[in-house]
Amino acid sequence: MLEFQLDDDLLQEAQTSIARLNRELEQLELEQLLSDPSDQNGAFLTINAGSDELDAQDWAGMLLRMYCLWGQKGDYQLQRLDSQEDYVGIKSATIQIEGRYAYGYLKSETGTHRIRRISPFNITKKQQTTATVEVTPIVELVIPEKHLEIKHAYSNVMNINGMRHPWVKIVHIPTGISVTSSQERSQLRNKEKALAIIKSKLFAIAQRQFVKDISEIDRDRIAEIFTHPIRDYAFYPSEIVRDLRTGFETNAVAEVLAGHLNPAISAYLRMEKKINGNG
Repeated sequence: MLEFQLDDDLLQEAQTSIARLNRELEQLELEQLLSDPSDQNGAFLTINAGSDELDAQDWAGMLLRMYCLWGQKGDYQLQRLDSQEDYVGIKSATIQIEGRYAYGYLKSETGTHRIRRISPFNITKKQQTTATVEVTPIVELVIPEKHLEIKHAYSNVMNINGMRHPWVKIVHIPTGISVTSSQERSQLRNKEKALAIIKSKLFAIAQRQFVKDISEIDRDRIAEIFTHPIRDYAFYPSEIVRDLRTGFETNAVAEVLAGHLNPAISAYLRMEKKINGNG
């Protein structure tokens, strides 16, 4: 009996070691596909519901949970910087993801994500809804003060101590990009966070538009990245996740929504490397 118990323990230990080794090999393989200097940086991830409808806000909340679970699996440090929430989900949210290669892995997620399912709020309704995801690297960037409009205010919601939370909104005047930070306890810290996100967004936009300086950004082209969906998540007539850029598909929808994103990320990075002539 003891011999059988020892065999079971050794088998379980071996299976655990193999699983850990597979994760480490997968991580190493992904890192080999990341060559841009900013790929090693932390990232800001912003999600916006595609509309004010309940289904869209619920879907945005599901995506936020998916990325948080992915971050937890990878031992990243996560911090929510701003959010507009509803009782069923979120209208928008921004999180900071700190850790090696956070941006390199998640840059593939920028775009519109579309879900097809039976509405959880009306079981007779088949619906599709969208949410946009924007991932940008944490970088150092100089922005002329004259190009920034900064607004300070306090939330109307009281905390348990009867205090109102401060928030800061920063607008980059030339591009119209605006960022709000409200999770810090002081306006100074919220200002620092909002400014960091503004810098991050401008850097990523300049990269996408292939311009060397943020002053060269074409304001009219900023939104084009969200024009077409990049990934479908379908629950009917069958369950499937399909990346519309790479052709990656999987029937494990629940696993993807539980943060198992690396196969889809790997497919995107391989495609990007091939397009850039490095593969």
